[in-house]
Amino acid sequence: MIRQLAHVKPDKRRPYSLRNRLLVILPLTALTPLILIGGISYYSMQSILENKTKAGIISHLHEVKVSLDNTLNQLNHVSQQLAYDGVVGQNMEKYLTAESYRKKKLEEEIEKEISMIGFTNPDLGLVFYYSAVDGRRYFQNYSVNASVPVNDLPRLMKANQITYYGPHKSLNLLDGRLVFSAIRQVKLDERDDIYVYMETSYKRIDSILRSDDVHTGFIHLIVDDHGRIAYSEQTDAFSVGDEFPALDPGEDNVLKGYYAFEETGNQSWKVVTLIDKRTYKFEINRWIGQYSFIGFVSIALSCLLAGLLWRTLYRPLRNLMLDIRDVNDRKLTAPVRRSNNLEFDLIHSELDHMRGRIVRLIDEVASNEKQKAELEVEKLMNQINPHFLLNTLDTIRWMARSEGQLEIDRLISMLNKLLHYNLGKDGEASINDELEAVRNYVQLQEVRYHVRFQVNVQVDSRVLDVSIPRFILQPLVENALHHGLDSDGVIEVEIIQHGTANLLIAVRDNGRGMSEEQIERLMQGKPDGHGKLGMGIGLQYVVRMLKAKYEEQASFRIASQLGQHTTVTLELPLRIIGDAADEKSASGG
Repeated sequence: MIRQLAHVKPDKRRPYSLRNRLLVILPLTALTPLILIGGISYYSMQSILENKTKAGIISHLHEVKVSLDNTLNQLNHVSQQLAYDGVVGQNMEKYLTAESYRKKKLEEEIEKEISMIGFTNPDLGLVFYYSAVDGRRYFQNYSVNASVPVNDLPRLMKANQITYYGPHKSLNLLDGRLVFSAIRQVKLDERDDIYVYMETSYKRIDSILRSDDVHTGFIHLIVDDHGRIAYSEQTDAFSVGDEFPALDPGEDNVLKGYYAFEETGNQSWKVVTLIDKRTYKFEINRWIGQYSFIGFVSIALSCLLAGLLWRTLYRPLRNLMLDIRDVNDRKLTAPVRRSNNLEFDLIHSELDHMRGRIVRLIDEVASNEKQKAELEVEKLMNQINPHFLLNTLDTIRWMARSEGQLEIDRLISMLNKLLHYNLGKDGEASINDELEAVRNYVQLQEVRYHVRFQVNVQVDSRVLDVSIPRFILQPLVENALHHGLDSDGVIEVEIIQHGTANLLIAVRDNGRGMSEEQIERLMQGKPDGHGKLGMGIGLQYVVRMLKAKYEEQASFRIASQLGQHTTVTLELPLRIIGDAADEKSASGG
C-alpha cells in the first residue's frame, strides 16, 4: 500500500487560464509570419534604402563641389580682368606711373570698369588693390576692415599666380559674413608689389553650403590642398587647422560618430559632407517603425480575437464561478447550475460531489489565525502602489538635479530611500537599516516644520545586525515627534539587549505628553483629540505586526505624563538576520 501511494505525486505545475492561452497562441500566429517576412525583407530594404541615402548624399556633395569650382573659376576670371588681361589692369599700370593731372581721369575710368565688372558678376563682393610694401589700398568699392591682414586669412589653395582663401569673414567693414576670396599679383613693368584682392558676396556661401529642406542635417567641411581643415560647420569634433584623415573609397567611413563622404576639386582641395548616424539611418528606421506599427496592429487584432473567443466561454465559466462561490459561502443546498455544455456540466457534477471536502478545507483555512493575521498585515502594507510613487519621485529628483536644485534633489532622494525601504517586500530588516530609515524621516520632518529636532540614539553595537520587523521604529519616532514638536523637544531612542534572549526598544520624548484617553484612542486608530488620525494607524500597525510575528513573546507599552514626557517601549525576542532567514526557510520547507 505504501509502495502504491509513493507513485501518486501531486501535480505542482502552474495552471494557465484559457484566456491566457488564447492571448499567447493567437498573437504568436500573427507574429510568426511578421517576424519571418520582416527578417527576410529587412536586409533587402536596408540595402535599398542605404543606397538611396548614399545617392542623395553623393549628389548633394557633387553639387557643392561643382558650385565651389564655379566660384573659384569666377574669381580667377575676374582676377585676370583686374590684374593684366583687362582694361582695368592696363589702366592700373598707367595710373601708378601717371602725372597728377592724368590720375583723376584714370581713377574715374578704373572705378567705372570695376563697377561694370561687379555688375556683370553679381556674386562678386569687396574688391581693392593694395601694395605689399606699404599696405596702401587703391580703388576699394566698400569700406575695408584694416585690422585683419590679408596674409592671415585661412588659405585654401594656390594655383599658378592666384591664391584662394576661405571661407572666412569678409573684410567688408559693414558685412563680416563668410566669403571666399582670392589674391593675384598685378603684372606691372615698373612695380612688383601691387596685388588685387577680391571676394565673393555672402549670398554665394549660403547658396553653396547651406542645406535645403531635403538635405537638412548635413555638415560640411572644406579641406585645403595640404589636407588640413580650412572650414568646418562642426568645430567641436572637426576644428579648423586639424589634419583631415584620408577616407577609404568604397567603404562606409565613420569619423567621430558621423558618416563621411568627400569629393576632390580640380586643384586637390576637398569638400566633405558629414551626416550623423541617426540621420543616415532615418530611412531604414522609418521603415522599421512602419513595419513595427503593422506588427503591433496585427498583434492587437489577435488579442482582440482572443478576447472575443474568451467571451464566448464566459457564461459557462461564470456559472462555474458562482457554484464555487456558493461553496465558499457554505450554501450547500443551492442547486447546481447547468450551462448546456457537456464539458462544463461534467465539471459542475464533480463540483457537487466535492462540496463536502471543500467545506472541510475552508474550515481548516478559517482556523489558521496566524496566517489570517499575516495576510491582514500584508494587506495594510500593500495598500499603495510603490512603483508609481517611487518612479514619480525619481523623475522629480532628476528634474531638480537638471535645474541645479541640489537641496530638492537631496530631499527627494531621502524621501525615495525612505519609501523604498518602508514599502520593501521583505518583512524583516536589521536594526541598522531601521535607524537609517529613521534618520531620513527625521531630516524630512525638519524640512517640513523648519525645526531642528534633537534625536539622540543609543544603541548597543551587539544588536545592530538583529532582525526585527520592517517599519517598526519609524512609527514610534513619529509618535514622539507628534507629542514633542516644541522647539526645545528632545527624543531619546535606546536599543539594548535585555537579558540573553530579548531586545528592548525605548523611544522617549520630553514633549506635551498624553492622557490615558489619548493613548487609548491612538491604539484604536482614532483621532487623538487634535484631529490627527495617522499616528494611531502607525502604532496600530506596530501592535498588529508584533502580534503576527511574535504572538505572546513580544510586548508593547506606552507610559506618559501630561506636560512631561511620553515613553513607548517594545520588548521582543532577539533574532540575528541569518538565524531569522534560516528559520523562515525551515518553516517553508
